[in-house]
Amino acid sequence: MNPIDIIGIGQGKEDLTQKHLKLIKKCDVLVGGQRHLSMFDYPDIQKIPVNAHINSVVEAIKEKMTDHKIVVLASGDPLFYGIGSTLTQHFDKKYLNIHSNISSVSAAFAAIKEPWHDAKIISLHGKQPKSFSFSKLANENKIAFLTDPKMNPQYLAAGLIKESMYDFKFCVLEKLGDRNEEKITWFENLNLIKEQTFSQPNIVILQKQGKEKDNFSHETHIGMEDSLFKHSKGLITKSEIRSITLSKLKLIKKDHVFWDIGSGSGSIGIEASLQIPWGHVYAIEKHPGRISDIIHNIKNFNCSNVKIVNSAFPEGIEELKTPDRIFIGGGGKTLGQIIKASCDKLAVFGIIVINTVLLQNLEIALTLLKEYKFSPHIVQIQVSRSKGMPFGDRLEALNPVWIISGSKPKIKV
Repeated sequence: MNPIDIIGIGQGKEDLTQKHLKLIKKCDVLVGGQRHLSMFDYPDIQKIPVNAHINSVVEAIKEKMTDHKIVVLASGDPLFYGIGSTLTQHFDKKYLNIHSNISSVSAAFAAIKEPWHDAKIISLHGKQPKSFSFSKLANENKIAFLTDPKMNPQYLAAGLIKESMYDFKFCVLEKLGDRNEEKITWFENLNLIKEQTFSQPNIVILQKQGKEKDNFSHETHIGMEDSLFKHSKGLITKSEIRSITLSKLKLIKKDHVFWDIGSGSGSIGIEASLQIPWGHVYAIEKHPGRISDIIHNIKNFNCSNVKIVNSAFPEGIEELKTPDRIFIGGGGKTLGQIIKASCDKLAVFGIIVINTVLLQNLEIALTLLKEYKFSPHIVQIQVSRSKGMPFGDRLEALNPVWIISGSKPKIKV
């Protein structure tokens, strides 16, 4: 059984080493795209073109690898969205020799002379247009797209315009590595892209304008200072409590759906939104006077994935997406009703966290979560902050807070 050599061509034949060229010249079977195969005029070598029916190509390789030396040609780097990744799923890796080369993305960033260790890489090859969410891009500074004929630069520009995302510089790199046809074009006006025609293959790079100033007027982190949020009469989950609350919510996926019920200033929902940039946060607040604070804070932290719901929960609950996580920071005398509606709507294995300073509400929360088989956990947090005095410092205590959390079981209740 002969090993299969999978060779990345890089940006063109000139990127191949003498070792690569020797392996290609001595092989019996050469597999690759028609464009790659046309680079090598060796009449004694059998050529197998790669097409949409990859399974037939895999079967042909399996039939011939016993008695033939096989080389598979890949665009760029074989394991970067390439045929190398596909073949690792069909062959024992001990029979695969991977020869890496320059990837199309690394070549693209080299062409525009920009580092790419902090870039988001997205492949659109073979995807359906409806499967891509542009809201995922809001908190990214630098993105590279591997386009295809349908999900092309015009498609990307139209999606950005639809979401009113005008803060990206837009670069199209056509036929990279082709000395005669390579073209790099920057656009600051997205509307101009719709009128253009671009050669395939191409790559699109988006770069946030004014990125040196960052997305925000200040750095963000969990448990930010209360003073960074606009709030009324101290109605804000204090930074220390906020940190512990978010840890109990366990925001482990970037696309969680999160309900912040009794949002107040929106501080919990806003900090959560920074952890789930591809998800959705509903800031639910019934008091109209607090909505302006939430709006101000959302704009201040550039949170495009937070939606304000000005209603008395559970009014309008049918219009919200099913939550993976729920935080209840308010409720008063209707807390029981809020918890019941939340438990009913929460996704299986979803997490609910309830903060309260009232002993009566602690009892209500525990009783209902047990009734719904949530196996609740309780922590009581007492925070004291230092306060300056004429000859030193003292500690000033904040109200103690109960944090009750639980996960929804799979069994029906």
